[in-house]
Amino acid sequence: MANKVEILSPVGGPQSLTSAVENGADAVYFGVGKFNARRRAENFTLMELREAVEYAHDNGVKVYNTFNILIKNHEFREFFDNISDAYASGIDGIMIQHISFAWLLKDTFPDLRIHISTQAAVTNTYYADLLSGADRVTLPREFSLDQVREFIEKVGPRLETEVFVHGALCFSYSGQCLFSSFLGGRSGNRGLCAQPCRRKYNESYLLSTKDLCLVHRIPELITAGVSSLKIEGRLRSPQYTALATRVYRLAVDSYYAGQLRLPEKELKELALEFNREFTEGYLFEETEITACESSKNRGLFLGIVGADTTLTLHEPLAVGDGIGIWTKDEIDGAVIKKIEKDGNLVSSAYAGETVKLFIRATEGDRIYKTSSRKKTRYAPVNPKPKIETPMRAKLQVPIPNIEVTESDGMEILVKVYSNVAAEGALKAGATTVFYSIFAHDLPESHASPYIPRMLSDSDAADAITRVIEDDSGAVLLGDLGLIPHLSKPGSRTVYLDYSANIFNDIDMAFIKKYGAVPVLSPELNQSELAEFKNKNFAVLVHGRPVLMNTKYQLKEGSLKDERGFVFPVREEFKYTQILNSLPIGLFNEISKLCDAGITKFFFDLTDGNAEKIIRLYKDILNGKPVKKSLRRNHTRGHFNRGVG
Repeated sequence: MANKVEILSPVGGPQSLTSAVENGADAVYFGVGKFNARRRAENFTLMELREAVEYAHDNGVKVYNTFNILIKNHEFREFFDNISDAYASGIDGIMIQHISFAWLLKDTFPDLRIHISTQAAVTNTYYADLLSGADRVTLPREFSLDQVREFIEKVGPRLETEVFVHGALCFSYSGQCLFSSFLGGRSGNRGLCAQPCRRKYNESYLLSTKDLCLVHRIPELITAGVSSLKIEGRLRSPQYTALATRVYRLAVDSYYAGQLRLPEKELKELALEFNREFTEGYLFEETEITACESSKNRGLFLGIVGADTTLTLHEPLAVGDGIGIWTKDEIDGAVIKKIEKDGNLVSSAYAGETVKLFIRATEGDRIYKTSSRKKTRYAPVNPKPKIETPMRAKLQVPIPNIEVTESDGMEILVKVYSNVAAEGALKAGATTVFYSIFAHDLPESHASPYIPRMLSDSDAADAITRVIEDDSGAVLLGDLGLIPHLSKPGSRTVYLDYSANIFNDIDMAFIKKYGAVPVLSPELNQSELAEFKNKNFAVLVHGRPVLMNTKYQLKEGSLKDERGFVFPVREEFKYTQILNSLPIGLFNEISKLCDAGITKFFFDLTDGNAEKIIRLYKDILNGKPVKKSLRRNHTRGHFNRGVG
């Protein structure tokens, strides 16, 4: 028999580790120190790690550490030293966001598993050529089951696949979200997401997704060849970790025993512990994945208040249980103090019984059970064979010697969204103008092709064919996976859109093999840009940065938050983008980039006036700074402050 599917459980701290181990996890993942995507979780210190690893291994559970945030140049030594310390503690694997780090880490630690995080946004099999050194990749939550099967069939056994099966869904493609970053400087790519998707827009929770639950779909996932079933929730409670792990352990074991059986009691307790309504998500082609009424926990539905303020229970209820009262205007909470049934006070009531609860609720209000006075204690599942913790020495990762490279010339690179804008930018003297490879009027625009960000295999193949037929001397690439297939040194320059999250000199060295010129991440500030040894890159200097890329089809043309800021919404190819409320406009500040030896400037011109904007910047580069009045209603983005 092939290896059984792995159940991978989230661990926020020591209590959650015990919960996961006792309830049947095959492996756990958690953060150590500050270089992980859940920096707000309790996490572990390096001193605590050895004990945690030994405890997990004694119970047959593997340990994966999360080092899955974007890393700045000045952080290399500390970052790689932390991985070395974790390696010496006996961990089984690490999760990383930087694809460029995989080969370096595998060369240093050949017996350490390297997992590519969902933050890397590996959206098609064309990435396979870039994943040298990796043992596993976490596939996007936006994949359908057919895409999962296709990925596994094409990539083959050399690269394991992991999919999320339970927990919170990101509204945006992971690794492709700058919303929290631009709203308050708390970057999701740096592990500090403030969850702006859980706030109100247009007076509704339009971006707040339901929770994923795929326990009913275990047979399909296993037969598809998935290696690991990943549960999300490092910021949730130890009780959540215990219940989620137990639910999937029991269900998976029953499937291998011959017939899938769902642990209904544990499933209800898990829903009570936390859920925002459940969905099977894009994996099983659900289209309505948001819960717009509220971003709060639902719990279990108890019923609707009747005309006589009684309630016919859908679930058992006891004195001391917590409830949520959903009125037309708000959500209130209460603790049950009294229950009346048939005119008598009782301590509890069963599903199907009609009761009076003495709460502030009126006819039509929905009541949910949000907590239970009784906590079920489950016996630990059968232990697994002990894993011997390897005795390892701390090894130093050799940071590559990065060659100092100057910019190979000044360029004004412009991305546009119409033929008219392309003509205007070219007329104003832009070096290269990019327009979508899928635009019907690209051939008439005299622009070079732009390839969108998240492509399926079939769309990627189509894009590659179109670029070859176009035979342009340049292409702007939004989907990093295609870079080995488009690189044509000497005849075509590949520019990488800022969606590639190029963040440091190791990333630069990685893509230099393909002769590519990137637009660096807009999360880097002025001094961090100046630190790069290789200056042959572009910087986004004007235009509305894309805050979210989502598969969800938003019907709204813009989103207005509770502070009055308006975020434009547009369609790009087969996904939706939410743009910043203000365009970036560096204007006179680009002289500071020139002083640092950075001479390639990128413009993402959604709002029109391409010709006027390019002429304005050409004047600035020719020594004619613009007046303050022209700079109004723009932001410098992270140019000064950066992200933590």
